[in-house]
Amino acid sequence: MKRIETLIFAVMIGLALVTASGCAAPKTWVSSPEIENVSNPYYQAEFEPLKRGHKFFVSFLLSVTNKTAKNLEIDWNKTRYILNGRNYGGFVFKGIDPADVRNSTIPPDIIPARGGFSKVISPYRLLARAPIRDSAKTASEASIHPGILPNGKNGIVLVVRQNGKEIVEKMTLTIEKQVQFKNPAFSRAA
Repeated sequence: MKRIETLIFAVMIGLALVTASGCAAPKTWVSSPEIENVSNPYYQAEFEPLKRGHKFFVSFLLSVTNKTAKNLEIDWNKTRYILNGRNYGGFVFKGIDPADVRNSTIPPDIIPARGGFSKVISPYRLLARAPIRDSAKTASEASIHPGILPNGKNGIVLVVRQNGKEIVEKMTLTIEKQVQFKNPAFSRAA
């Protein structure tokens, strides 16, 4: 008799777990604001978090428009990722040489006079490596990927130069994971 009671109890627990997992509310990541903007006499810049096919944010799109009649350059060696008000290192992007990152010799990007510039960038300290089981990938496939951007105040201290003068702007936005219920009035931060 105890065996049947134990079996019935186990089945009931199993059904409860299956039912509960089916009722779990989906999570989504949001940014406030969706895009952060700054403007000064030299340039206008936008800083936007990107999901790039994921449910969560992994990178940023930095766009800069030069308002002047002279070239501007982005100093990647001084530009910093800010997490909750603290310096959390630099940024990396497609085509960057790892030796330049280690040696702080990343060449600047030039923004032509009255021109525009855009680049997808990721915080260096949040990079993720592919699992070892994926080591069979071809050499042309990347084994390093952008990592998940954490909840909290994410930002950039953008350092731009013109004729040796540094123009520094800070942009921040808040990334938050939210639980989504069927009724949007009940959505809440996780």
